[in-house]
Amino acid sequence: MLKRLFTPLTLVNQLALIVLLATIIGVAGMAISARLVNGVQGSAHAINKAGSLRMQSYRLLAANPAE
Repeated sequence: MLKRLFTPLTLVNQLALIVLLATIIGVAGMAISARLVNGVQGSAHAINKAGSLRMQSYRLLAANPAE
């Protein structure tokens, strides 16, 4: 049984292993990116709110210019 573990893989088994590894890497990448998107979601809202407040302050200054 131990001898069978070290025999070279057939071409079909090599291709199956490559596809399996590529699938695992792809799923892991999608999971990582989904986690990053969820973590950044709140930050994006805060950045948009800060930009909105900045634009409101510019409009107030434009409406009431300083002397």
